[in-house]
Amino acid sequence: MISQNLLKTLSKSLSSTVLTFTLVLNFPVWSQEAREEIYNPSNSPQQLALTPTDINKIASEITVRIEGPRGGSGVIIEKQQNTYYILTNWHVVSQAGDYEIVTPDGQRHQVYYSLIRQLPGLDLAVVPFQTSQRYPLAKLTNTASVNEGSVVYVAGWPRSASTLGNRLFLSTKGTVEYRQEPRQGYTLVYNNLVRSGMSGGPVLNEAGEVIGINGIVQLGVNPDQIVSAGIEIKEFLAWRQATTLPTVPERLVAEPPSPPPQSAPNLPPATPPVNTSISNSNQTYALATSLEEKSGEILSVEIVPPYAITGNSNGSISVWNLGTGGLRKTWQGHNSSINGIDVSPNGQILATASDDGSIKLWDLTTAINTETLPLLHSLNEHSNAVLSVEFTPDGRKLASGSWDNMIMIWDVQTGELLNTLVGHQQLVSAIAISPDGKILASGSKDNTIKIWNLETGELIHSLKGHSLPVLSLAISPDGKILASGSADGTIALWELQTAQPIRRIGGHTDGVWSVVISADNRTLVSGSWDRTVKLWNLETGQLKGNLTGHSSYVNTVDISPDGETIVSGGWDGQVKIWKKP
Repeated sequence: MISQNLLKTLSKSLSSTVLTFTLVLNFPVWSQEAREEIYNPSNSPQQLALTPTDINKIASEITVRIEGPRGGSGVIIEKQQNTYYILTNWHVVSQAGDYEIVTPDGQRHQVYYSLIRQLPGLDLAVVPFQTSQRYPLAKLTNTASVNEGSVVYVAGWPRSASTLGNRLFLSTKGTVEYRQEPRQGYTLVYNNLVRSGMSGGPVLNEAGEVIGINGIVQLGVNPDQIVSAGIEIKEFLAWRQATTLPTVPERLVAEPPSPPPQSAPNLPPATPPVNTSISNSNQTYALATSLEEKSGEILSVEIVPPYAITGNSNGSISVWNLGTGGLRKTWQGHNSSINGIDVSPNGQILATASDDGSIKLWDLTTAINTETLPLLHSLNEHSNAVLSVEFTPDGRKLASGSWDNMIMIWDVQTGELLNTLVGHQQLVSAIAISPDGKILASGSKDNTIKIWNLETGELIHSLKGHSLPVLSLAISPDGKILASGSADGTIALWELQTAQPIRRIGGHTDGVWSVVISADNRTLVSGSWDRTVKLWNLETGQLKGNLTGHSSYVNTVDISPDGETIVSGGWDGQVKIWKKP
């Protein structure tokens, strides 16, 4: 939300604006059964205008507070089973961190950040949360009947509206002034008074239907007049028709932390890289090919020369030819997103980890070279979504990390569960195994990294240093360095054997969802939700290269054994192949 000279403006006469303030002291009893679908645009004749009191009541029942690093307001727009979906501005939730949805009854609902979806090219985002409570849904309609002079209402939870220390609900009445050329989707301009914290709140017509999402406050030609703008709801409806929304896994509530057996010293503050930007002429890699997965996002990638294998949000597995850029084969591996993949050291077995809670082992050689899909094992002991998998160097065991807070160790040949490592207080998002197969590192939403004796399951160290969840891990091929990427936008380097911190690398402006170290132990490659792939000198932490081209979040990166090729995948459905010139 952008607000300038707000206190001065509020002191002026606002003869054209009617304000309605509602202090939420008594929580409503929900009698309306929440519908299990999104509202379709209304094509019926315009309903009779409601009173400001009626509009205020509707708005108060569908508008939520969003608390977090930035925060604002949002609208309840859809429900699937126990998952509700909030439509808000992207700038309300664009900073990685922990967010909560506060519903009109005062209940707080935790949000898992990686499930938030930004609408491409628009300042809009969909935020899911899970609850068994019942809440009304907004009625959405297009803006064909809204013209200059039409009465509209804007609702939200301003941050500064209360002298009691609590945020108050506010709805304001105004009129549409004009439509402007789209700017991040903003076309609808109105003269309603809106205040900081109301970003993401609904714009309603006189029938109580949501026609847009409010997001901008700026000064107009007259410096004493507030001009507000919103994104018309038709933009969301068009996007929604072609998009499948994520379902929140059942386990999301954090448990109280327990003391670790040993804790490493905290990392020093991150320092900016020496080279904050690198021109294309100095790039160590250049974009060779850009491939597209049209029906889903790329969540995981593994290079197995001459191929790159990707796991996709639609549950499919794709095999791409690195040389030609062609799609060699694709098949449906899971019913839900494939969050992590790994290939055995001998290149014969592919492991896939999915939101459906299962791990599948495939005969990769047969899958690539024949029409059959030889599934070797389906491992189903995890009670929730599986986020990461990795083979041991001898290929005999497989480790997996899950939303259920567990790390499981499996026998690859038999599919038997050998051991379960318990210690993280929240979901396990990343794992890495040392080249000698003796140590397993795990990263978690509890902000810690744990070091385990893989053979005995003993917890050796617990590393603290990141201020937000650990998203990615990699161990150098020489077994000396552990790299961790975090939602706080930094990369930490640790001595693996001693668990001592080496340095913290700053440079990304959003969460680091993937890290990998080259075979020669010289280069660290990172992929981030800031849409970039960065290359770092592993010894010095200096930035070596900055690869740009993704139009949305970069989820996953890998580097070939010879160091000549980097592959990245993102939410834009793009698989980008980068090569040394």
